[in-house]
Amino acid sequence: MGVTETKEGSVKSEAVEGKAHTASGVRKNTLWKILEMRELSIAIILAIMVVFLMISTSTFATSANIRVLIQGMSVDMMIAIPMAISLIAGNIDFSVGSTLCLSSYIGCMAMGAGAPAWLGILVGLLAGAVLGAINAVIINQFKITPLIATLGTWMAYQGIALVLAGGNTVSNLPAAFKSFGRMEAGGIPFTIIYMVIIIVAGIFVLKYVNFFHEAYFIGSNKNSALLAGIHTKKFIYISYALTGAVAAFAGMTLAARLGSVSQNSGTGLEFRNVVALLIGGVSMDGGEGSLIGVVLGVTIMQVVSNALVLLDINASYTKVIQGAILIIAVAIDQLNKQRKLKAAA
Repeated sequence: MGVTETKEGSVKSEAVEGKAHTASGVRKNTLWKILEMRELSIAIILAIMVVFLMISTSTFATSANIRVLIQGMSVDMMIAIPMAISLIAGNIDFSVGSTLCLSSYIGCMAMGAGAPAWLGILVGLLAGAVLGAINAVIINQFKITPLIATLGTWMAYQGIALVLAGGNTVSNLPAAFKSFGRMEAGGIPFTIIYMVIIIVAGIFVLKYVNFFHEAYFIGSNKNSALLAGIHTKKFIYISYALTGAVAAFAGMTLAARLGSVSQNSGTGLEFRNVVALLIGGVSMDGGEGSLIGVVLGVTIMQVVSNALVLLDINASYTKVIQGAILIIAVAIDQLNKQRKLKAAA
């Protein structure tokens, strides 16, 4: 009897341990799946940053600072949306900062020469679309990789803007144009409203409009996309022209809000946004990413910049921090790819 009871007890003990091990495995798998949800992980990181700043500073959570923070990231956010759609298709754009500067300068020069506000804005938008289309022509017709092509136009557009500006700032802008970037609705600045509209429109077209949703197929395997009848060249033309036009629109809203445009407008924007896209889960190789993640990534970058000011940290560390974040984001991207390849094997 004693032996039998001992065996039964041992079996029961093993069964309990087995169940416990299974439960532990389920919890680990569940936790891993949660951590794999890039957007949730980013949201958790952002929440930790916000809580830390709320505790360590008395000004972060004030309405004035929140307004400055959101309005400050509106330009980056507007441009990040079409940039992300292009990058999901495997097409990076490093020229957006220079495009913003040059196109808004052209539009403001037109108004400075006497053109009405609506015409100046239209001229700026057309200039931005043309500059974006030039990127597409270089990529499609000369078979140059998007990275090299847009780095080249980044420098070229910046140089043209410097020549046009000649060190001068255009500030003799009509009042109607300034109100374009300074108006409010219910206490909410129009720049924030423009940003929200572009975010919502971007999420909608990427998910529900077949042409833009094909970005995932193009980015995953361009050759397969071609065989499936997807017009990859057409996508490049439209996505780059759209990115240029949105960059111009963002630049015009910034110029309207500030009441002037200078040759330094948009400086560093391209690198901030590339880092934000990578943080948000958009792969450098294309085929992956979501605009919700992009919104969170841009927000994190803005919160980091805001934190440096509030914590009275030398602004020179901004690029150091951005560079570190970029390396970490790319490293995480590569680790995820390696893990997926191992899982597929």
